[in-house]
Amino acid sequence: MLRSAVSMIACLAVVGAGGLCAAGDLEVADFKFDGPLGCGGAKIEKVARNHFKITLGHAPEHEGWANMVQFQILRNARGNDLKVTAEFTGFTQYSFHDYSYSWSYDGKDWRPIRWQNTSRKDGVETGSMVFPAFEQDTVYLGHQVPMSYEDMVALIENWKKNPVVKAVTVGQSLGGRNMYRLEITDPKGTPPRTERWVHYFANQHPGEHNSQWRMAAMIDWLLGGEGADARGRFICHFILIMSPDAPSHGWYRVNAQGIDMNRSYSSTGANTAQGHEPYLWQKDLESLMAGDCPVTTVWSMHTWPGAVDPNISPGPEIGTAVGPATDFAAILTRYDPEHALIKPLKIDERPRKFPSKPWTPPPPDRKIEPKTGGAWGSGPGLQFGVTHVLCEGSAALVTKKENLDSGVIIIKSLAEYYKGTKPAPRANQ
Repeated sequence: MLRSAVSMIACLAVVGAGGLCAAGDLEVADFKFDGPLGCGGAKIEKVARNHFKITLGHAPEHEGWANMVQFQILRNARGNDLKVTAEFTGFTQYSFHDYSYSWSYDGKDWRPIRWQNTSRKDGVETGSMVFPAFEQDTVYLGHQVPMSYEDMVALIENWKKNPVVKAVTVGQSLGGRNMYRLEITDPKGTPPRTERWVHYFANQHPGEHNSQWRMAAMIDWLLGGEGADARGRFICHFILIMSPDAPSHGWYRVNAQGIDMNRSYSSTGANTAQGHEPYLWQKDLESLMAGDCPVTTVWSMHTWPGAVDPNISPGPEIGTAVGPATDFAAILTRYDPEHALIKPLKIDERPRKFPSKPWTPPPPDRKIEPKTGGAWGSGPGLQFGVTHVLCEGSAALVTKKENLDSGVIIIKSLAEYYKGTKPAPRANQ
């Protein structure tokens, strides 16, 4: 009783001095690991006052791949500082502490935080995060600058109010979530759809959130005043999260079947051996390629160390209908001369054999070899002969603003590089 009274007096003194006062120390029951930003299989224990140890679970079918550390503090954070120590046993690859994380009071305004005292020894990896005294009771933590499935849906609901945006539901994930592809093009644009450049952007690894915000900025730019000309000449397809079940579990690269979403492309044609979501996504891309408005470029959007790191393998229009890839590189550099956000464009100059005619789907009775293991960063180029861009990097961009700014540079540069309209197909394209 005396201790409680003393604590109350001390608390009132702190508040009176303009400080913060918590209702009490943080406890295990204050943490939630199964929200929109979750951490499947995580176990938490209290080590000391406001110091907790989290033992991490692993991705489906990959005992050596840790789930990312994501949680919500439901209550009682105000006035408390916090130390979190995470541990994962059985590590083989894809560390949970390779990249920075972010925390927020509202799930919108994110602040970067980095791991401390990281180690990896004998298959056990550990790391700690130290937070300042919180100013509000509710706190969120997520990998990179996180984007949950619910965040994506809210963005899509807002974007599709614009008449130039169409949200296509390609199917449902194994967890019952909608798989969305956005199509952006101005129906009132002067050139017919068949003469518009078509660009396809997709995020394969669901835990590489920085690349998702990169695309979100590209969409916002296309819908704004600066993007008016581009959205009249372009058809742009965006897939923000190819594995929509992943954020709620903290899965970094996979779907519920444990399939690496990037290593799931089949250049011989979509087949069910790829797994549920990968098969549906590739079938959808194949339907676009077989239609009246086939894709010109395919962008595989990722996060990797450093600034954004685009790598292009030119298709048949580059150097013919548009300038050489070095022109695109120069435009990117003009918008980011110090390469603070985007590294110089890498150009794969190796000769490629383009399909002699537009791609058409195989007949239904044809048996396709169940070949998987290809990557989205190269597979579409091999299958269709189109320009493909592996867009890595951005882990060094630890704020949402930096990632948004990088996306604006890319889409502005693309709009400037792909001038005018797409020429009619020729026999050798």
